[in-house]
Amino acid sequence: MSMTASPSFLRSGATGLALAAALALGACANAPLASAPTANPAVAAAPQEPVSAPPIEVPPSAIGRWYDLGAYDAPWLAGEGPAPASGASVPTRVAGLQRADGQWLALVLVQRVAGGGSTCPAAGRQDVADAAGCLRMRRDADFDHWLQQQNPVLARWIDAHGWAARPRAWISDRATGSGDAVEAVALVNPALLEPVTRNNYDFLVSGGTGQAWARQFARATQAAAAGGTLRVPPFPYSAPLAAPAPLATTPAVVTAPPAATAVQVNPPERAPRADRQ
Repeated sequence: MSMTASPSFLRSGATGLALAAALALGACANAPLASAPTANPAVAAAPQEPVSAPPIEVPPSAIGRWYDLGAYDAPWLAGEGPAPASGASVPTRVAGLQRADGQWLALVLVQRVAGGGSTCPAAGRQDVADAAGCLRMRRDADFDHWLQQQNPVLARWIDAHGWAARPRAWISDRATGSGDAVEAVALVNPALLEPVTRNNYDFLVSGGTGQAWARQFARATQAAAAGGTLRVPPFPYSAPLAAPAPLATTPAVVTAPPAATAVQVNPPERAPRADRQ
């Protein structure tokens, strides 16, 4: 006798399977959703590096010693145009060339503000023609208190750190073509940039070498903004060495000669005259 399953059993079995499937779907629907896997979890979880100012590379010098003066959070020190950041929050790096007698011959600083843009300040008398970026230069930054009046934030910040020295030329360049605001500033003893001048004509024509150095400095700023190092170009001249200190000598003591003793000098005795004897 053959046995066949009854239709009622098939229907009840199908109903049970459907109910089990529905319960399973319901359980999945109530479960918390898992995070979607990332293509590269190690890259996705990598922390972002903090923004820092570009490093500074300096040329060799026979007239002094370069010092790494450190990294700071400083105010925006460019002095022209709107500041891309407020307060003392701008990553800044500083290097200085110091002579043996302690005088600062050159001071170089560079700043970076992430996403600060690269708009040049309005054109002015200090602009250097045919230069990369937004190059500006003042041959004598302290004449008529120009630096203190035009860029008091920079002047006060340098004074507060004890790096001020006169005379000094001011060179500043802002990088272009970058999403970040990158500004480099150099304060340099003019003797490093220009030959000795003896009259007004010499002074007028001697600025060419300083401007050539400033253009090299601008190109270095552009390279630093692109992710490189600010490589300070070598100076065309050597500043005078420090004057030797005077020899310590004991001053000669001048004493008055001893007072002479007074001696009574009597006139010679005269023989009596013959006509009066």
